[in-house]
Amino acid sequence: MNSRAPRWGATDFRVIAFILGLAGSLLFAVYTRHAWEDYYITYRASKNLATGHGLVFNHGDRLQTFTSPLGVLLPALSYVLTARTSDDAALWIFRGMSCLAFGGAAALVAAAGQRRRYGLVPVGFMVLWLCTDAKSLDFTINGMETGFMLLFLSYCWWALLAPAVNRRWLHLGAAWAGLMWTRPDSFIYIGLLGLAAFLFRPAVAVGLSRRQLLVLYLQAGLLCTALYLPWFAGSWAYYGSPISHTIVAKSSAGTPRSALTLLQEMVQLPQAMWQGRATPEASFLPTYYAVGGWPTGLILVARILGFVVASLWFLPFVRTEVRVASFAFLGAHAYLTVFPYFPFPWYLPPTLLLAVLALGGLLAQLLEWAGRQRRVIFFIFATVFTLPLVLQIGTALATSRQMAAEQSLIESGNRQRIGEWLATQAKPGDQVFLEPLGYIGFYSQLKTFDWPGLSSREVVAAHRRVGSSWAMLIEQLQPTWLVLRPFECRRIEAQIPELLGSVYRPVRTFDVLDRVKALDLPGRRLLEMDATFVVYHQENSDGFARGSSVEFEEVKAKYMDPTPTWVVMGRTLMRMIHAPGSAIVRIPPGARQAQIQYGFRREAWTEDPKTDGAVFEVRWVDGAKSVVLHRRDVRPTTREADRGALGITVDLPANGSSEARLLLVTEPGETEAKDWTCWALPEFR
Repeated sequence: MNSRAPRWGATDFRVIAFILGLAGSLLFAVYTRHAWEDYYITYRASKNLATGHGLVFNHGDRLQTFTSPLGVLLPALSYVLTARTSDDAALWIFRGMSCLAFGGAAALVAAAGQRRRYGLVPVGFMVLWLCTDAKSLDFTINGMETGFMLLFLSYCWWALLAPAVNRRWLHLGAAWAGLMWTRPDSFIYIGLLGLAAFLFRPAVAVGLSRRQLLVLYLQAGLLCTALYLPWFAGSWAYYGSPISHTIVAKSSAGTPRSALTLLQEMVQLPQAMWQGRATPEASFLPTYYAVGGWPTGLILVARILGFVVASLWFLPFVRTEVRVASFAFLGAHAYLTVFPYFPFPWYLPPTLLLAVLALGGLLAQLLEWAGRQRRVIFFIFATVFTLPLVLQIGTALATSRQMAAEQSLIESGNRQRIGEWLATQAKPGDQVFLEPLGYIGFYSQLKTFDWPGLSSREVVAAHRRVGSSWAMLIEQLQPTWLVLRPFECRRIEAQIPELLGSVYRPVRTFDVLDRVKALDLPGRRLLEMDATFVVYHQENSDGFARGSSVEFEEVKAKYMDPTPTWVVMGRTLMRMIHAPGSAIVRIPPGARQAQIQYGFRREAWTEDPKTDGAVFEVRWVDGAKSVVLHRRDVRPTTREADRGALGITVDLPANGSSEARLLLVTEPGETEAKDWTCWALPEFR
């Protein structure tokens, strides 16, 4: 064991770590006043709960639009503590709670290090690294649940791996329950740490055999279940599902992948890490660093650190607790790299904590090996570990300037103003389509159609029908207002040129780009992305593409995209079904005619290689009976009359049963190249 224990008592050192975490996060809050966009998504539900309208985003709509139970309940309590008079005071009360939790995390890190007799230098290294991490500080004070996540993850680490813990099962079960109450996906960290402790010499780590460790997990798991079950069961009963709608919306926005693809990505993870295509480096870097504006050298150091920390578990001569933290770090980043459709930055502070624990344990082992008689080696090790810490402190200072400007110019100066303006301009029942849901949704109090549908069942349902094209989603949802960034406007205009011209009219631009460009600070590009918004109002609903009340029951094609591809031809919305392909549509009772439109995507005859055409056929099918109602050989490359939307009206047989269907079939020509055939949903009468 390391004989260089701190001269301070263990309790005193924990107190110092707590004060450092609390004071550092409070100073960051006072200087930046940063409130994250997603806080106001959650706080809208918190305030509704505190004012008696239920834990909902929209009054009367039981939809779980938040992820963290503590993250929504504590802001509600904070608002009640203001006598329901001040949103700003409620945020500061919640910040105070979060800062206390962050201080507790730092104290537990110090306590775990001292229990393992790391010595003053390694323990100080771990505490300072945690307390100066930019993302941990920011997401502790900006309204997210991060402070509590770090607190309970540190508690879990202490309870699982600190020596001589009395009633270990009680502490571990409470830590697991705290993690689940903070973020339901915490079971990933619980599982990773538990598995790693089981694999890497558990008797050495905590004085327990593998069998005893399994008994510990069973006891802790039962306690965790008992403590978390009230929320799980209550939310299921209240919302009709135990799964937050935010998880449903985010998962539907991702691209579906096969089990083989996921396995390949896992196998290729080490290479992806070294090439910067994986998330480990992000643990050590500022929020949304990939947007640009940060030094290349900083990213390189972070990439090396991420690779080193993720590899330590593979070394058998490294201390058990270091291998456990390294294994959990790698597992967490495998999850963040492969599964979420985007590794949002507030997911990363727990991985930074695991990295800190791994590096602190490694430093303690190296310094113990160096010994007092090798002061030069001791100094070298301490210096090597200090350099990244110095870089991090500099990054935290730069990030504080960045987030102070973000709050002043973008959040309060732009998005909040948009929400307040919409509140004065909109009529009851109006809806707004947008991506930045938080400030605008809270301050406007409108019905929101946000991408990817965190607050809206309608957006998730529309996405399943027409895919991720915003133009198509707007066609489906037909909201009253649009709030768009300039590049989003260009994307929509490229998809449906007339949508922002004939259907929606720009009514107000909110622009602080010149003020942002005048700033001299790293990471300025993140602010530039949200410096300009254009607000559109619906003026001409007749300009929407025609839809249908029926749906495709089944679509089959040789070449199928993971999500449906919809195309607008003229004013008709069509589903692309690459030939050879087919679609089935149920015929409504009493229908006597069907109007059907079909055709090729424009690119099929304008881009090389060009299509050689396809045959479109409409069949009426009722059990064993089948009648061809229409058949046409369409060759848009050589016949101009075959280009664009082609329409027909067919008479339906009068003797059909309730099982009658229309079968829409496309057969390729001599080749299948560019056979991008499309069918509109039929209109029956």
